[in-house]
Amino acid sequence: MTDARRQPPRDLAVDALRALALLPVVAVNWVGYASLPDGGPLGAATPAQSWLAQGWLIAIATLLAGKGITLLAFLFGYSQGLSRQARGAQADVVRRRRMGRLLLLGLAHGLLVYAGDILTLYAACGLLMLNWSRLRLRQLRRRFITLLGVELVLIVLVAPWMIHLAADEPRAVSASLATPMGWSGWLALNGWGFFVNLMGMLLLGFLLPLGLMTAGLFAARLRLFSHPRWRPALQRCARRWLGPGLALNVAWGLALWHGLRTAQPGWADVAYAFSMYVAMPLLAGLVPWLVLAAQRREAAMARLALAGRHTLSLYIGSSMLSLALLSGAGLALPLGTAALGMLALLYWSLWVALAPRWRGRLPLESWLSK
Repeated sequence: MTDARRQPPRDLAVDALRALALLPVVAVNWVGYASLPDGGPLGAATPAQSWLAQGWLIAIATLLAGKGITLLAFLFGYSQGLSRQARGAQADVVRRRRMGRLLLLGLAHGLLVYAGDILTLYAACGLLMLNWSRLRLRQLRRRFITLLGVELVLIVLVAPWMIHLAADEPRAVSASLATPMGWSGWLALNGWGFFVNLMGMLLLGFLLPLGLMTAGLFAARLRLFSHPRWRPALQRCARRWLGPGLALNVAWGLALWHGLRTAQPGWADVAYAFSMYVAMPLLAGLVPWLVLAAQRREAAMARLALAGRHTLSLYIGSSMLSLALLSGAGLALPLGTAALGMLALLYWSLWVALAPRWRGRLPLESWLSK
């Protein structure tokens, strides 16, 4: 059997959705960079008196915040299901090796480049669910509901405590990652921020991404994105959820913007704690519509799919640029919210435009797939 035959089949919808999911990740990471390591993922608009900056922050909070990591978690599980189908008994061995490498990359990325790294969490979840592909569909459904339910209960229980703590004992804010400083000081600040962020996610915030990965695995087992029998259900889901999902996210985005603008203690933190739940109804309407477009092999989806094969490089590349341009150890450019939003959109668009020119995998993707 050749190497080409051992590779899992490419799913155009999965690749295209993965590329789209990176736009929110890059935009939120860049716009919220100056609020790290103590704040974030988003911070107040700058300059505060600029309505253009406030408008960009509202748009990002409404349309992008929370959507990228939610969709990526689902696609992470979906890809694991595709790998299992293609590789059979060898899938666990290959997946374990890849998750080990992804974990090493995530730790290096978080400690040395960007404190808000998500690769480490995804790798840990991937290792935890290595054998879940063998579970029955009803077992996967039960785990999905349980994981999301337990995480929601934790958020509801912790939210009042977060508000009370923020109101009674305002936290001391350390220097921003964008504050000019030497490399040693910046690495110490970034590393500590990464450690705190990682511990918080592993202790309180990993159940929801794990649940979404379980849902993705469940969907892959059903061949949700490829089997013709699901097209009517996808059409109904798109019609049912797109409008209400958008309305919910507009309301939530304005609430988050209000908390960031007024610096009301605890408000923005609590609002962001529900970001992935709020993203789900919108994605439940948008993703089926995009999957149907991919099944029709529309040109835009085909172009996005080419970029979606290199999203690891796109993600690491965005962090390296933020390190060089925005960090206190780099140029520490004092860019406002609107400029950062436009630059993030430009960076992502260039990847999509240049992807058709690349042949084969980029070095990071090639190393991870070995």
